[in-house]
Amino acid sequence: MKISGKTVLVVGAGISGLLTATILKRAGVQVKVLEKGRGFGGRMATRRMDGGRLDHGAQFFTVRTSDFGRWVEEWQEKGVIREWFRKAPWDRSPEGHPRYCGISGMTDVPKTLGEDLDVERSVRIESTKHSASGWTLQSDKGAAFEADILILTAPVPQSIALLSDAGVRLPEEEWQSMKKVDYEPCLTGLLVLDGPSGLAEPGGVKTKGGVIEWLGDNTRKGISPEVSTVTVHSTPEFAREHWDSPDEVRLPLLQDAASEYLKAKIVNGSVHRWGFNVPINGLTKGFSWYDEFGLGFAGDGFGGPRVEGAALSGIQLGTYLTA
Repeated sequence: MKISGKTVLVVGAGISGLLTATILKRAGVQVKVLEKGRGFGGRMATRRMDGGRLDHGAQFFTVRTSDFGRWVEEWQEKGVIREWFRKAPWDRSPEGHPRYCGISGMTDVPKTLGEDLDVERSVRIESTKHSASGWTLQSDKGAAFEADILILTAPVPQSIALLSDAGVRLPEEEWQSMKKVDYEPCLTGLLVLDGPSGLAEPGGVKTKGGVIEWLGDNTRKGISPEVSTVTVHSTPEFAREHWDSPDEVRLPLLQDAASEYLKAKIVNGSVHRWGFNVPINGLTKGFSWYDEFGLGFAGDGFGGPRVEGAALSGIQLGTYLTA
C-alpha cells in the first residue's frame, strides 16, 4: 500500500470524497473527511419543503462501468437505491438503460457512506500548509487539522484556491490545466404543486434552449409521495443572466417556463444556486496524485460531470493509494 501507516484528510463530502475515504478506511487507513456544508453529497442533494421532498441537484445516476457497478450493487442490497426508470424519450437505443435514485432522495447514497466514516461538517477551510511533517489545515473558526496526506475533492477552482499559500509547487503544465477547469452554473427551481404535475412518463422532461432544460417530478420518482413537487433546472445562460437577481425576479421566470409543461398550479417555490454544476475543460485522467507532497485531487473536474464520473474519480484514487 502506497500510504501504509499514514493519516489522511479528505476535503469534500461529495460522492468522490466519500468513496475515496471509504476505500481508504476499508483498507485500514486512518482517514477524516472535512465538509464545509451541513450535509453529505454535494450535488447529490435532497431538500424538504412544505412537507414534500425534492432532489435539487443530480436527478439520477447511471452505470456504464463495472467498477462503479459493484458499488451500485452494494447500495441495492442495502436498500439504499432503486431504479427510477429505464426508458426515456431522449434515449438513442430502444432498450434504454437503468436510471437509479435514492429511496427517499439522491442524498441517501452519500448519507449511507458517511455513516461509516469520520466526517466533520460545517468546516470551512481557509488555509493549507505543507511541511516536512505533513499537512496542516486551518478553518475559519480557528480549528486546526493535521495529517500526512491531503486529498482535495471540492470543485477544482476551490481546491486550487486552497493551495495558494500551501508551500507546494506542482508541475507547471498540470497546474495550468487545472486552472482552466471551469463550471457552468445552474439555477434550480423548487416547486410545490396543488396536484399531480401531469408530466409524461417517466416523470422527467428534457427541454432545449430558453429558460429551463429539465423538469423532474419528485412524486412520480417516489421520494415525495404526500406532496406533489417538481424540480426545474435552468439553462446555463439563464443562470448567468440571473445569478444575482432577487428571487422575486428569477423565481417567476422559472415558474412561468415550467407552467407550460405542468397541469397543476404552483403554490410555492424557491430557488437554489449551483455555481459548480457542470465542469468545463475538465481533466480526463481520473485523478491526480503527487507523491512528493502527499497530495491528491479527485472529483467531477477529473472524472466527468455525471455522478458516475465523480464516483469513479474517487474510486480510482482510493484504489491507487491502497494498491
